[in-house]
Amino acid sequence: MTRQEFLSTTFAAGLGLAVVPGILSCATPRNTFTPMVPSAGDLKTVRGNVSRYTNKGGTVGIFETKDGFVVVDSQFPDSIQPVLDGISAKGKPVLYLLNTHHHGDHTAGNFAFKDQKTKIVAHSRVPEFQRLAAEKSNKLSEQRYATELFDKEFAIELGREKIRAYHFGNGHTFGDAMYHFENDNVVHMGDLMFINMIPVYRTADGSDSRNWISVLEKALSTFGDDTRFIFGHADVPERSVGSKENIREMISFLTASNEFMLKAIKDGKSNDDLLKEHTFIPGFENRTTPQRFKGFLDELRITLS
Repeated sequence: MTRQEFLSTTFAAGLGLAVVPGILSCATPRNTFTPMVPSAGDLKTVRGNVSRYTNKGGTVGIFETKDGFVVVDSQFPDSIQPVLDGISAKGKPVLYLLNTHHHGDHTAGNFAFKDQKTKIVAHSRVPEFQRLAAEKSNKLSEQRYATELFDKEFAIELGREKIRAYHFGNGHTFGDAMYHFENDNVVHMGDLMFINMIPVYRTADGSDSRNWISVLEKALSTFGDDTRFIFGHADVPERSVGSKENIREMISFLTASNEFMLKAIKDGKSNDDLLKEHTFIPGFENRTTPQRFKGFLDELRITLS
């Protein structure tokens, strides 16, 4: 065991973390960070200096530079804390926190980022919707909002490292953003991507299945075939990272959902009629999510009526 491995193992033990050797190392000549797996979550390297963390809520992206860290989404204060503890032990700051949209399972943990020097980035409509949601849940005092706001694109340069944010329109919400770590060619898609489940779909938040398809098609044309993608939600942690094939499947699902609902409307079928006959969108049994299916159909009908 090398001195670095010994120190990493000792550090991990002190935090109650388990080190997974080899597979999770993202060390480079300018990066000595060894990702570790919090006992309550799952942390894996995606590519280069980009890792993904799953626990409660949306998938978190973690990126290390020689000067500090960039984190994408924050889950909840308790579930993001093991990540913040690990970062703190490295003696580096969180330079940027990037929010993909306003939903609480992606932004409630913002409050745990206590360093006021950390810049929080989001689409310009995220703070207003985050604030509205906090009012409804009586959690206004437990919020931290993005202050670095953008409408279409936003660029961050950290030495040789480049991160670019894109908003291609509303799909899941009015404030959807995807973040491209250009050197490692990894894109965090937020909740524009759900794997093997019915997506959360709320028209009041900006969900629009037709626009959603266009946004995903724009992502396909913007990023290369070798790009790795981090997805907001998946049925198991292992599927929270994937390729363009996953995006194409999501487009197919949304297209089939639109066709399914439009035919029901044309045939005069109510959603109650559909629920008696179906528990998933035909052809997509892999996306069976009983507790979410009725709400998805109700909101989808609003979009397409």
